[in-house]
Formats: sequence, C-alpha cells, structure tokens
Amino acid sequence: MKALSEIHGAIIVSGDEISERLNILGWSKIIDAIAETFIEEAQGKVVSPAKTIINFADANNDFRVMPSYMQKYPDVCGVKIIGACPDNPKKHGLPLAVGMYILNDKWTQRPLLIFDAAITTAWRTAAASAVSVRELSNPNASTLGIIGCGVQAHYHIAAIQAVRNITKVMVFDLDKAKMDNEIERGGSCVTKASKQDILEQADIVVTLTPTTAAHIFAKDVPQREMMLCAVGGDSEKKIEFDSSILTVTDHFCDSLEQVSHTGTVHTALRDGVIVTEDLKSLGSLMISEKQLDGTKPIKLFMSTGVALEDLAIARLLYSGTS
Repeated sequence: MKALSEIHGAIIVSGDEISERLNILGWSKIIDAIAETFIEEAQGKVVSPAKTIINFADANNDFRVMPSYMQKYPDVCGVKIIGACPDNPKKHGLPLAVGMYILNDKWTQRPLLIFDAAITTAWRTAAASAVSVRELSNPNASTLGIIGCGVQAHYHIAAIQAVRNITKVMVFDLDKAKMDNEIERGGSCVTKASKQDILEQADIVVTLTPTTAAHIFAKDVPQREMMLCAVGGDSEKKIEFDSSILTVTDHFCDSLEQVSHTGTVHTALRDGVIVTEDLKSLGSLMISEKQLDGTKPIKLFMSTGVALEDLAIARLLYSGTS
C-alpha cells in the first residue's frame, strides 16, 4: 500500500486502497480470519471489552470506541473509533458508518496503520455473518433472504455466496429505490419479495434493519429448518426481533458480553423471557463446548459487531503493506 502521509511512522491509507486490498485478499481468507476470532474468544485468548457507546439523541447518532487484543497477534493491538449515523446518507452525503481504525505496535504503542473503518466494517460484519451461516445453516441451503437493502446487503450477499451455493436471493426494503438498486447490482439471481415471503421461503434470512422497534415476532417465523442472522439490532436502542423469537430458536451470538446490551436480548432478560445462562456464543459451538439443539429447527445468530473482527482485518491489511 502506498502511504498518503505518516504519523509517528504510521501508514495512513485511503479508502480506495483499502477496498483494493480487501478484494485482493478475497472473501475466503477474510472469513477464515474472522472465524478465528470466534474461536480465540471462546478459548479466552483475547482482551476485548464491550464497546463503549455514547448515544446522541439530538443528533440521531452514536459514538463508539472498540479496543481489542488477541494472543494470536502478539505484537499488535488496535482500536476502532466509529459512529453510526442514520441521517448521514440523505442529509450529509456521508456513509452511515463513519470512523477510523488505528493498529498499534504493542511494545511501543506506536501507531502502525491508520485507515477509514467504514469499508472494513462492512466487510468484517458480512464475514462474521458468513461464519455463522457456515456453522448454523444447512450445507445445502440455496435460497438467501435479505431484509434491509442498505450498504450491508451487497456485502452480505457476496460473503454468504462464498460459503453456500446460493442460487436465489430474495430482497425486501421499505425503500423501493434501495431494493431496486440491490436487484440491479445483484444480477439475475436477485428478486424482490415481501418480508413474509422471505421468512416463509428462504433457507437463510439476514436482517439488516437498524430499527428502534421490533418488526419480526415469533409468530411471523414458520417452524421449519432455516437460519436467521440478525445484524441490525446491535445496540440497546436498536431492535429487529421481538424477544419472543428467543423462545422458538436455537440462538447464538458473537459476544456474550455485548449481546445482553442489544435491544432483543436486553428486553428478553428484563422481562424474564430468558436468563443469562440461556445465551451461547458461536465460538463455544465452534470449539464443541456447546452443542446445537436438535429440537429447535430455527437457528438464530445475533451479531453485535466485535472489536476482534476489526483487529483481524487490520492485521491482514498490515501484512500487505510490507
């Protein structure tokens, strides 16, 4: 990568260069790197505090700080500083997620690499979902449903196609323009559908809706073999699924520490729908500490967005700067 400038010797790279490098790395390598973070976390080989979030109601956005360290990468640590700003695209012409990542040398704390975190966040979020699909969905799953056609939709389709032979993609969004755009980008395998049709027909359903009120309830989801991947409700103020969904699914999360602060789980714990002991991390399944519940055909993955995933991406990018 070509440095634009330096701060204490750190390489600062542009968003275009980040995109180019991620495409060179490819989904398979990135998904495998993200999968390792689930395993390392389950084995207790990481330091990854729950993200610090400051909510600004008057600005309709939030500010997040996400530091992490993995024993697998003994010489580096890092932090992502990012905001989730729903009004940015329409009001300011900016991405919904705006922020940066700083990768540091652990021994000197000298910054090594600084880059725009919006693009890498999209890649790592989709890669984490792909890991969950690889672990929880039927290997023969061929129909993917996407509810919410924002920036994340395109990345999720690509990532999940890297782990499953997807022949049909059904998409839904309240914003017709976004839905039509995704159909145009996705090609002949992508078709528009209603939300209920997606829930009734797709083998894998990904929800990418940062809503503040639940819009999917247990009664909406047929009891059949399928996998749900909940991505949009990644904080206490956001909720896609009503807490009742946790009573009818075999559910896993990316972070036990963070998931209790998401809208769905926070509400479920508060109302006694579940207890903390009911929560399971995907990593615990991957190291065989937990098992799948064969009595519940619906598998649910709840993504909160873990700092370790950002660190794994940063380490991959830095390895390509030499």
